[in-house]
Amino acid sequence: MARILVLCSRTPYPLVGGAKVRLFNTARLLADDHTVDLLVVDESPVDQSAVSALDEAFDDVTVFSYPGYRFHLNTVPGLASRRPLQTHYFSFSAVERWLDGNLRKYDLAFCNHVRTTEYVRGYDIPKVVDFVDAISRNYEASGEHAEGIWRAIYPIESRRLLRYERRIAEEFDHSFIITEEDKRYVEGSSRYESLSVLPNGVKGEILERGRDDAEPDAPEDGARLVFLGKMDYFPNEDAATFFAESVFPRVRADRPNAEFLVVGASPTERVRALDSLPGVTVTGFVDDPVDYLEDAHVVVAPMRHGAGLQNKILEAMGLGKAVVTTPLGREGIDAESDEHLRVGETPDELARQVVELLDDGAERERIGRRARERIEERYTWEEIRPRLLGRVNDVLG
Repeated sequence: MARILVLCSRTPYPLVGGAKVRLFNTARLLADDHTVDLLVVDESPVDQSAVSALDEAFDDVTVFSYPGYRFHLNTVPGLASRRPLQTHYFSFSAVERWLDGNLRKYDLAFCNHVRTTEYVRGYDIPKVVDFVDAISRNYEASGEHAEGIWRAIYPIESRRLLRYERRIAEEFDHSFIITEEDKRYVEGSSRYESLSVLPNGVKGEILERGRDDAEPDAPEDGARLVFLGKMDYFPNEDAATFFAESVFPRVRADRPNAEFLVVGASPTERVRALDSLPGVTVTGFVDDPVDYLEDAHVVVAPMRHGAGLQNKILEAMGLGKAVVTTPLGREGIDAESDEHLRVGETPDELARQVVELLDDGAERERIGRRARERIEERYTWEEIRPRLLGRVNDVLG
């Protein structure tokens, strides 16, 4: 049994959002075979009840929290650096001192995100990183729609991130990433034997709820369509706006009383404005977003930007829901269109897929059932466990 330090770029609890779910569960799986401590760097205030929950799950938890402005100030030296601003953003001398005094007692450092890798690059210790997404790819896509100073920053940061991701993949003993598409983007014309795909898993309670969930009947003239996501994240903001403004009116032409619910915390001003559109409701933060997925007749995920695997789609599929998404939204998910979900790209295509599912309850139920079966086969944390532990145990020797 080895002693592993997991460096966390956020507090991985409560399990709200795909990033926290992935961070918590990968650390928990490591703890099945090893002693795992967490080192958390996060913006203050940190929820102490969350830290208490982590203390119960892991051997030791050390938290460094700072006000948001400190993170932003850290990026100033990075403007003249070749390193990504992401690595400067999370750079604190107190964390470096703690590592100087403590890292030697660990057998392996497991970094979450490129934000934490700079802390351990100089240490002679086995190192593994979970990139999660290809952040460079995400920044490249976001730069196409950025405004103001971000229009200049995003392309520069994207290039810096790609160089850095490749350097880390070469230097670290092993690197994980969430989809094949992200892996190919980071590799480019090269191949990194130490870089492998590790998809997300779905929480067990999602699958339990999905088994018991009765498919709601769609009224003849209406239906509930749900989009779920953290609503200050640009790809989610764009997807919700695109659907509300360009797709949903086409659905309402067939279903005049249909509702579109945008569910998720921190809606931007642009997202809040959607609430004024006919049939659209922006909920903001809700205590249990899964309740809204369960009540949906169709879950929509019309993603046009971003990278990585969409946890919102996995969870909806795990609940046995019919999902309508885009080719980008399906990316990284081993699911076939018309078998496990529906895929469209243009407003007309997406609207047609939604209306067809609303008109055919048996097809909606079949798609949902096959979706849940696919999640149970390939996207549970128990299925992912040997892929994670096998690679980590190989590094430990």
